[in-house]
Amino acid sequence: MNYRHHADACNAYQQLIENGIPEDQIITIAYDNVAHDKSNPFPGKLFNKPTEEGVEGIDVYEGCKIDYKMKDANKNTLLGVLQGDTTIGDKVLKSDENSKVFFYFTDHGAPGLVAMPSGPYLYANELEKAFEYMHENKMYKEMVVYMEACESGSMFEKILKKDLGIYALSAANAKESSWGTYCYPHDKVNGKHIGSCLGDLFSINWIEDLQNTMAQTMLGTQTLEAQFSTIKTKTNKSHVLQWGKTGIASEVVGEFQAGTYLTPKKDMWAAFRAAGSTILKSEMGWEAAETAKKNDFAVGVRDINLHYKYSKVLTDPSEENQKELMAELNHRLTIDNVFQNTFPNFIEETKKGDYPTPETDDDFACYSNLINIYTETCGEPDTYAMKYFGAFLNQCKAIKYYPAALEDYKSKLSAACNQV
Repeated sequence: MNYRHHADACNAYQQLIENGIPEDQIITIAYDNVAHDKSNPFPGKLFNKPTEEGVEGIDVYEGCKIDYKMKDANKNTLLGVLQGDTTIGDKVLKSDENSKVFFYFTDHGAPGLVAMPSGPYLYANELEKAFEYMHENKMYKEMVVYMEACESGSMFEKILKKDLGIYALSAANAKESSWGTYCYPHDKVNGKHIGSCLGDLFSINWIEDLQNTMAQTMLGTQTLEAQFSTIKTKTNKSHVLQWGKTGIASEVVGEFQAGTYLTPKKDMWAAFRAAGSTILKSEMGWEAAETAKKNDFAVGVRDINLHYKYSKVLTDPSEENQKELMAELNHRLTIDNVFQNTFPNFIEETKKGDYPTPETDDDFACYSNLINIYTETCGEPDTYAMKYFGAFLNQCKAIKYYPAALEDYKSKLSAACNQV
């Protein structure tokens, strides 16, 4: 079910390499267990876009150099890489006050946190401290961050109120899911179903825009603001938002997503032709049709595992696949009941997204504590359970004014999980 994250990351890597960024200036962290998974119909390959039968497609895994894998793909590695800490490995940022840094992240999320491929969650206050360290130690002149995750806007709400010289895009606001795309039945490569979403909607849209920009030699003319506008327009299932020092958005894409590019003066004719091509595509409806296809068959991240198992039944209605689908449906009902029984006063508001996001270190301490208690009592939360994490924040509000609410939470949670 996480095929899309790996394909997104490797495709982004390929585009940056093709845009002239040296390999030694790109650091990639990924669990790296999908390309060679036994269920992959194309062993050792990953595709980020479907193709018609007879068209092989582009394998984005070939040549995708992953620096930190498996258990090393954790938050300590990420924070160490950002802060130039060589104790975690040789491949870390070695940038200075003249550097322009581009940071792309794709994984699961919840209010105030994002999941890592391995180990504990990365909380917004931890990322904030890393960004502050980088800023104070002059590790960049400007930094651009693109984040693909559910509730990803909550990672920047507090951080980028400060002037840290960072400009960010989030795939979703602080209270909504992000979306997968190129999902079944549009997950075919060369006539064969992959069996999983090939990409994430926000990520696909920024990477494909970068591909188009590169193909049209507009890396030195198109601004980050124009790229944001394109991504926002094409990602109509969630609210793509800008954060931080938005003035950076006036700079050209090539400053952050390319190593070399033609300047506007040298490439005005190519830019003019590209603009004409874009208008023609728009007027002919090609681009609109492609965008509609990506959105019409997009799947909310919380439902992707269900969609994945349902599509397996459609393509192979074996008893094993049907049992897997029923198990997923029962699992979702179990999670619903656990949260309904544990948070009877909060769950309806949580379902509607009416919950706070953590702001202070105390908020994060309480939040992470409640998540840890849930994990110890009920097991590791999956993506579906993460949609209810707002309930923990509501409980933290109660605990702040009524400390006995912590024991009440433990008692209700234990009863709810043991009941099922």
